[in-house]
Amino acid sequence: EGGWRSSPGKAMRSMLRIDLLKTSFGTFLGVYLVFYIFQNLPLPLFPLVFVNELDLSDGVISLGSTLFYLAMTLISLGLAKLSRRYGHYHMLVTGGLLYGLYPLIIGLARGVPLYYTASIVGGAVWGLTSASLINRLMEKAPEEERSASMALHNLVLNFGVLAGSLAGPLLAEVVGLQEALLIAAGLRLLAGILLKIRG
Repeated sequence: EGGWRSSPGKAMRSMLRIDLLKTSFGTFLGVYLVFYIFQNLPLPLFPLVFVNELDLSDGVISLGSTLFYLAMTLISLGLAKLSRRYGHYHMLVTGGLLYGLYPLIIGLARGVPLYYTASIVGGAVWGLTSASLINRLMEKAPEEERSASMALHNLVLNFGVLAGSLAGPLLAEVVGLQEALLIAAGLRLLAGILLKIRG
């Protein structure tokens, strides 16, 4: 009875398809892993910098968040047209190379004006990058192994979030908050270069 059913372990192994990591798609996921780690590295530091270093009020921070998401939305509205014209690869590389601008500007900021500038620039760049990451992933994933490819990508994403979020505070303990943001900006630029080479 039930002999036709796959065991949970077999189903999990079938879904993960670790052998895909030995292909060019595995190299592609490796670059995404680096990107996700460097993406998340400064995220725990931003609120601390806003309050402790820049002494921003709740109102200023809220307005900055509004500007960020407004810029992201406006860029997203034109993303389909840009993607058709330039392709997902070029959109991803452009977003990846510019992705370090937000922590760079925040790391250099000494008050409200650069915070607002960072919010607008960061929102626009994230609007460009976020959709391009998924679109390019769908292009690179083997069509006959789409489900397994997405499962591996989710593992890479979750590990990148965890590793980056843990590494950021440790880096800040060593070099300081705003200095850590400047380092994170450089690491994000490095991730953009890797996307250009292997994305």
